[in-house]
Amino acid sequence: MKAKSALQGRLTHVLVKAGDQIRKNTPQFVIEAMKMESTVTSAQEGIIKAIVLSEGMLVEQDDCVIVIG
Repeated sequence: MKAKSALQGRLTHVLVKAGDQIRKNTPQFVIEAMKMESTVTSAQEGIIKAIVLSEGMLVEQDDCVIVIG
């Protein structure tokens, strides 16, 4: 499964790291758009396999940020 950006903006914080065990609704990353921050949470349980994008990067809607296995 891939955790994707819900909106266009700047990836300000990645709250997990590769290898982390996550549960449903675990905060994964924060996107800032129009001076508002939105926290994206996990939709399922799993293990973080990879962090695809880095903090500070601009993201588009539906960009893959994290891979969950």
